[in-house]
Amino acid sequence: MIRDLLGSVGTIAVGTMGLLVALRNQRRQLNAQMYIEVSRRFQELLRSFPTEAWLANTNPSRPMPPPSREVTDCTLYAIQFVADVYYLHKGGYVSANLWRLWESEIRRTLAGRVFQREWETLSTEFAHTPDFVGYLNRTQHIQARKLSRAVSSSQYFT
Repeated sequence: MIRDLLGSVGTIAVGTMGLLVALRNQRRQLNAQMYIEVSRRFQELLRSFPTEAWLANTNPSRPMPPPSREVTDCTLYAIQFVADVYYLHKGGYVSANLWRLWESEIRRTLAGRVFQREWETLSTEFAHTPDFVGYLNRTQHIQARKLSRAVSSSQYFT
């Protein structure tokens, strides 16, 4: 009787461990697939974005491109892509490690000069997503303050 009970408990324990390992592996595989898909979409966006606008976005030594429909459209696509990734993260579909990896580049991109200029026009397109609008506004504000401090300190030392 006790042997049967211990055997059943052991079988349940081994089965539970196997299930937990399988779930963990599946989550890791899904994160890897998500990383590959998001990277592919990002590369497509990068190829469609005008090169001079992309480079000027985070490099103040580059001249700002004039406003154009192409730059506005590409910025809209990029911000929509960021919104998709943001909501996947908020929904728990993106691991914390993967989000940290992506977010540093997201912050740098969103705070760039071209994206800030275009956001003034495009923000109304995202009025239906107030928490994303808040995230983007906070990101631009925080990054702009960091850049301002960096520029101020570099001028101080010259």
